[in-house]
Amino acid sequence: MKIRYSVENVHCQKCADTILNSLSDEFGDIEVLLETREVIVNLESKEQEAAFKKEMDEIGFPVIEELERS
Repeated sequence: MKIRYSVENVHCQKCADTILNSLSDEFGDIEVLLETREVIVNLESKEQEAAFKKEMDEIGFPVIEELERS
């Protein structure tokens, strides 16, 4: 399932690169939208979703809310 999240602390390309470099190996294709401070990721299960949110928080970009799920 593809999920779009609003996240905190995403201000520049370095922030986006930190997210991509830290999480893409574990969670696959991640898209960071700087202008809206959103992250789009494909996740396969509720467990993976919880792990993604935890990892985002640990690297300093907490998830604020889920915006869309498809």
